Order: sequence, then C-alpha cells, then structure tokens
Amino acid sequence: MWSEQISRQGLLIVISGPSGSGKTSVVKALCQADPALTHSISATTRPRRPDEVNGVNYHFLSSSEFDELVMQDGFLESAKYGEHYYGTLRSEVEPKISEGKNVVVEIDVHGGMQVKELPLKHVCIFILPPSFTVLEKRLRGRKTESGPELQQRLQRAQSEIVYMKYYDFYVVNFEDCIDQAVQKIRAIITAEHSRIDDQLFNAISQEFSPSRVS
Repeated sequence: MWSEQISRQGLLIVISGPSGSGKTSVVKALCQADPALTHSISATTRPRRPDEVNGVNYHFLSSSEFDELVMQDGFLESAKYGEHYYGTLRSEVEPKISEGKNVVVEIDVHGGMQVKELPLKHVCIFILPPSFTVLEKRLRGRKTESGPELQQRLQRAQSEIVYMKYYDFYVVNFEDCIDQAVQKIRAIITAEHSRIDDQLFNAISQEFSPSRVS
C-alpha cells in the first residue's frame, strides 16, 4: 500500500542558528521530549575536552581520518570552523532514515546549504534569539572567549543571519521558554510528514491508476 510505503520514510531535521541562539539546548530538549527522534553525532578534528566522551559529544577524528572519509564521500556535509573540521557522517544518518526514523542534525549554515542539495527528505529550521542584544548578552555571559574572540562570534552571527532566507522555517528561542520552541519544532515535523511531494504523488497515482478500475 502507498500509505505504508510513505510512512516508512524518515525525515532529516536540520537545526542551525548563530552561537548564542541556544540551538544546542533546544536540540537537547527536543530529543528529550520525543524519544523517537535520533540525534546524529557529528565528527570533528578538534581535540577532545576533559568533560567530553568520544561517540557521545562528538566522534573525535584525526585530520588524516577525516580526510580519508572526505575522499570516500563519508560525509553528508563538512566544513572548517576555525582551525578544525566538522562533519555529519553518512553512517550516522542514512541507515536510520532508511529505517523510517527521524534524525536531528545540529549544523552550521554552510552545512545546511550542503544538505539542501541532497536527495534526502529534509526540513531546515533556523533558531533565532529574541534580538541581537539578547544574543550578545548570552555570549558575554558565557565568559569563555576573549574580547576579540567574542567580536568574531558576533560578526559570524551577523553573517549567518543572511542564510536564514534559505531555510524552511524559523523558531525564536526565548531562554525561559525552550518548551515553546520545542513544541513549534515538533509541529513542523508533523506537518512535514504530511507534505505533498513528487514521490508521494507518484505512489498515490499508481494506486489510483485507471488500470486498477475494472
């Protein structure tokens, strides 16, 4: 039946947004709210921090391992950020999508643009802070960067906003209302599974073809 065929298809959910938008917290809350969602773990060449676990926070790879995977087309998307590389492993996503699972990836806007070119059913969601002032306040509150580093993050945020127009939806993340952001994303996911596309139309057209009418 066409309905069974369509229901088995998983959805790739791309979450992006500038540093300080709270996208990591939103993704964590989203996966906690919906255990059926699978969070894809990214790969990186940056050193592992003391509180991080390989295979949990990231797949930590050497530069040579990362390069080899690039040559083998092992990434859905990859990009350089600072001195290190980051990427989404095909092995983390494609098998789960084929099994009918919804997979969440948290990637930057350049990775999002790469994903949009792939023949995977996907939806791209941009997480926004309530304002630039709030974004700056959040970044300053972290106290993890020097003055020049903070300015670089703020400038990067300004450049990333330009890519918002290529995304399908936006969600504003108010710091004290993460649950509201999660509810909106879950509603988007539900709507995307009911979107009419060529694959759905072709499957239904075959089911209702004149040849089936006696």
